[in-house]
Amino acid sequence: MTARIVQITDLHLMADPLGELKGVCTRTNLQGVLDVLRRDFGSAELLIVSGDLAHDELLETYEVLREMLAEWLPKLRVIPGNHENRGFMRQVFGERVTAVGDRNVFADTIGGWRLIGLDSQLVGEVRGQLGESQRDWLARELAAAPLQPTGIFLHHPTLEVGTGWLDEIRVEDADLLHELLPKNRQVKFVCVGHIHHEMMVFQKDVLMLTTPATSVQFLPETDRLIPDPIPPGFRVFDLEADGSFRTRVVRVPLQLVP
Repeated sequence: MTARIVQITDLHLMADPLGELKGVCTRTNLQGVLDVLRRDFGSAELLIVSGDLAHDELLETYEVLREMLAEWLPKLRVIPGNHENRGFMRQVFGERVTAVGDRNVFADTIGGWRLIGLDSQLVGEVRGQLGESQRDWLARELAAAPLQPTGIFLHHPTLEVGTGWLDEIRVEDADLLHELLPKNRQVKFVCVGHIHHEMMVFQKDVLMLTTPATSVQFLPETDRLIPDPIPPGFRVFDLEADGSFRTRVVRVPLQLVP
């Protein structure tokens, strides 16, 4: 039986309901995305939020987000981005994250698949880092189910995406992760946010997918941050028990954003 999961990322929510990022009201955009999720994908078995939940990193913002995601709470997982307060995330979404040392992660089994969320936040920096203890945790998780198809989620890209300024702020210890993944052939994909646009990259025996933001989009293949006026979006996965999967990005037309 097919298991459907949904990923949203880069919410950049603010306590101010009219707060904007690069001219985009992030709360308005998020509400429009959630309305489409409720209407068309409410039966999904898991909603993964892969980082940059709270742009202002305030407790109030996490509390607002929990209220906005109330109907998804039983099937919600959240992991940090570079704009994050891990402590507030645990305080507000405590039952939706697993603490491994100082990292907020998750590991679930859905429809015969293993889904693992990593914490790539490097506090005080825009770039990401996994660290030795988290890589060791991931290695143990993968070794525990070597025949179970697996998808990995984190915020920062692990591969270069061809946009120079973004490639400088990816996971800085990605090469060590890429030494681990080819030894675990059950890993079918790595899915990330952070770059605010959609891509598919295959390199070093790793399939990396990126997902557009629910907030502002960034124009790819530029030497600096340039907002892209295309609509916000999210990614849908349909996972099959035999290890195959289908995925697509769904854009939310601007006229559907309140």
